[in-house]
Formats: sequence, C-alpha cells, structure tokens
Amino acid sequence: MKKTKKMLALLAGTAMLISSLAGCSQSPSAPQGGGESTKQAEAGQDSGKKAESGAKEKIRVFTFFTGSDQWAPVWAEVIEEYMQANPGIEIVDESAPTAGANDVFRTKMQADIAARTPADLCLFYTGADGKPLVDSGLFVDLGPSMEADQDWSGNFKQSALDSQKYDGKQYSLPYLGYYEGLFYNKKLFDQYSLEEPTSYDNIMKAIDVFAENGIPAFAASMAKPSYVLELAILAQAGAEGHKNYFDDSWAPALDCIADWYQKEAFPKDTMTISEDDIRLMFKEGKAAMMFNGSWCVSALEDNPDMRLISMPALPGGKGGDSCALAGFGSGWFLSKESSERSEESLKLLKYLTSPEIMQRFIAVGGSSAVECPAPEGASELMKSAVDMLNKASYTDTAIDSQVSREAWMAIADDGTPYLVEGKKSSLDLLAEARKIQEAVNR
Repeated sequence: MKKTKKMLALLAGTAMLISSLAGCSQSPSAPQGGGESTKQAEAGQDSGKKAESGAKEKIRVFTFFTGSDQWAPVWAEVIEEYMQANPGIEIVDESAPTAGANDVFRTKMQADIAARTPADLCLFYTGADGKPLVDSGLFVDLGPSMEADQDWSGNFKQSALDSQKYDGKQYSLPYLGYYEGLFYNKKLFDQYSLEEPTSYDNIMKAIDVFAENGIPAFAASMAKPSYVLELAILAQAGAEGHKNYFDDSWAPALDCIADWYQKEAFPKDTMTISEDDIRLMFKEGKAAMMFNGSWCVSALEDNPDMRLISMPALPGGKGGDSCALAGFGSGWFLSKESSERSEESLKLLKYLTSPEIMQRFIAVGGSSAVECPAPEGASELMKSAVDMLNKASYTDTAIDSQVSREAWMAIADDGTPYLVEGKKSSLDLLAEARKIQEAVNR
C-alpha cells in the first residue's frame, strides 16, 4: 500500500467491488432461538426510539461469518434477533469469506483502511495482522469502556485479553479461538480397570497396561510431533516458564516423550503415520489417548466415551489443569468514528460478547474468550472441553506460532526422531534451537 498511486487505485477499486457485492447479498435468515439471547438483544432496545420517527442508525459490521464458514448460520440468527429487539438499529453485514485464493476478507480490510472507512465493528486478525489497524488511528482503546462496565468485562478470561493487547492497550477483544489438549477414550480405561489419565502417575500406569495388551497408549507421530511437544512443554513449564523459549528447563518434557517411546506408548509406525491415520486410529478405539485440538471435536463427539483435558503436570512440573493451550487469532475492533457517533456499536459489541451468545457459537465449534457454560445438549466431549478451558487460569498460544519455524523444527520434526532413538539429548536439541532463535532475533 505504501508505494504507488496505482496501488491506492487498486485498493479503492477493490473496496468499490466488495461494496457492490455486499449490496447484492440477502438479508440474514430469521432467528430460530430466543430466551436468554432475546434478553441480551434487548439490552440496547432504547435505540428503538429512533424507529418512532422513522430514523434508523446503521451499524456496519465486518466479519468472516459468511459463505461456508461454520459460524455463518449462528451469526445470521443473532444479528437478526438484535435488530428485531432494537428496531432503531440496522446492522449492515459486510462480512467477507476467508477461503479461496483471492483472500477477499483481508483485501477488503486493507482497502477500507486505505480509504479510512472501516466498518463500525470489525472482527479481524490480531497480532502482526492487527497492528496496521491499531497504527491507522481509526480504532479505539476498549480498556476505558471495559473499566466502566465490569459486569461485562468480568466475563472475559484475563489471559485471553492480555494476549491481544497492543502496547498495553486493549484495541481488540478476543472472541473465538482454538484449543489443544489430551483426548482420551474413557471406555478403554474402564475396560482395563484403569483410572482416567488425570495425573502423570495414571498415565504411566496406563502406558504399561496398554502396551501389555498391544494397544498404543497414544495415537501420535514422532516424525511430526508438534502436538505432543506443545502439551508436554506446557505441562512441564507451566505459566512461569512457557515463554522461556528453548530453555534447559524444558528438557524434562522432551525426556518424558523419549521415555514414552521406549515404553512402546506410540504406534509401531509412529515414524511414518499420517495425521489422518492418527485421528482415525483414535476414533476407532485403537489407541487410548491423542494429543490434538478443537478441530477434531466434531468428528469425535458422537462417541459418549470421548473426553478432553489439559495435559497433567509432569513430575516436578508447573503445568496441569490450571494451564491450557488455547489461542485467539482474531478479535473485535471498534471504530473511533462509530464510538464518537453514539454508543450503539458498543452496545452491539456487548451483546455479541455476552456468555449467552458465545454459548451458541461454541456449540458449533471453537473456544470462547468469555467464561460460559457448555451449550445446552452438548456432548460429553464438548462439556469436558469447556470445563478444561474454564479451569485454566493461564492460557497461551502454541509455541510454534511464537518462535521461528526453523528453531521449532530443531526440536520437533528434525530433532525428535533423534531424541527418542537416543541419538541426541534433550539438552542438545534445545541448545540447537536456542542458537537458531537467537540468530533470528539479532
């Protein structure tokens, strides 16, 4: 965007194209819910006074809840409910898809920022991708609004909020995210009279018993061991040491994985097994546990014996159920223009981030940045996932998203096979990774 007039013209053209496409879109479907959601929608109903004079305040909202996105139907319902409860408000849905080669979602945001006409509420990527929104000066720090309404702000998980601060200010609010944890099949544990894997001692006993019966304790790959590593490191380091990248204090986590390998806790083809086969093995009850994430839940929740927990603390470790691996790669931004115009966009934001609405979104998938109960009628697996996240006072994103890929690979794909075969020590691998990361940081 910084180089030429041609680029500005291209972005402006893109914005016009997307605007024209949005004008052709259909209205959101009629709501199928009610109850608590309707009460939340009515929180801003004083805006209905505008409707008495025929005037409506338009709130432009930009998200990725459109097309084939899994949350699109829920999104259509909740915004329609809000407009019905608040006849003085018209929500102009400018959502764009993230899928596809053209990346319309990112392109539209870039065009809107270049034209200095962002939507009133934007659900967009955070981190490095969100920095241009903050630097544009077009969005507000939500910290003062949260301080003024602690009944609302108190619903958010503090670690989720902290993960989206820019120079100490809350320009975005986390919303839906992913999580990782230790899945296990309760039926197999019951079948062999084993206690559930809620402690490291229980896991080690289960490894021995399952090995004696020809059952892999873990469906996992040692050639692509990122999920195993991520959860073992968090179980060892806890909140205190999770960001001490490649510190020697991580060594016990790597050593535990090597020990599991020697005890035949992994499939015989662990050096070649694919991710698809890992998931299938666990789903079919051919392995007792699996290190994986929220993207696996929908394929497993029909089985009432499936559960998900944080990896228990390793011996001497500082992790456990107070820690969870979870990330929020997108968040809500509130435009300065809408904030200066009225409080209506902020009221809508409070509705969208209420526990009742979040409950409806996570019933479809993902994790919530606000504390809320498991969705009504949720599977045992979903209930356990919500419980895992609600127990955690500390959450953090996967380490491989925080460090250089080359450094992470030094202990993961490139290093773990040597580690478990006894050809390299955990301290050797960590030293190699540390050296790579330090070179990147210079």
